[in-house]
Amino acid sequence: MKRLILIPTIIIFVLAGCGITVSDYDDAVLDGVSHLNTNKPEEALKDFTRAIEIDPTRADGFAGRGNVLQAMGQYEASLQDYDRAIEINPKLANAYVNRGSVYSHLGEYEKAIADYEKGLDLDPKIDDPPGIFKRLFSNAPNTDQGIRRHLESLKQKVKEQSG
Repeated sequence: MKRLILIPTIIIFVLAGCGITVSDYDDAVLDGVSHLNTNKPEEALKDFTRAIEIDPTRADGFAGRGNVLQAMGQYEASLQDYDRAIEINPKLANAYVNRGSVYSHLGEYEKAIADYEKGLDLDPKIDDPPGIFKRLFSNAPNTDQGIRRHLESLKQKVKEQSG
C-alpha cells in the first residue's frame, strides 16, 4: 500500500519538475486513482465525477467511477458507469472485466462469463499482473492470473446449475 502512495507522488514531482502539465480531466482521473488506492472511496467518487463533468465523452472517467462504486458495494450504479464506458469505448477491456466482476457479485454468472471472455479477447494480457506505470495510467486490475481462474469457476457454477 505504501508503494501505491509513494510512486504516484514521485511521478507527480517528476512531471512537475519537467514542466509537463496534465489537463484538468487527467488531473481529476489521477486524483481518483490515488484516492481509490489510498482507501478514500468518497474522495475518489468526487474526483471521477469531476472528470466526467469536465469531459463526458471519455470512457476512463466512467470506468474509474464504476470501480469506486463497485468497491463501495453499489453494484447497480457501477453497472451503469461500466455500460457508459463501454458505449464510449467498446474496446476498453478493463471495463468489460470489471463489469464481469459486478455481474459475478450479483450472481449473474452467464453475463459475467461473457464480459470476462470479451475483456480477455480484447486484451489477453489483462490477466497478467501489470507493471506499476501501466496500472497507474490504465486503471488495469492487479489480478495475478485471477480472471481466467475466476472465469473457469463461473463456468463450472453455470454447468452445475444447469446440470
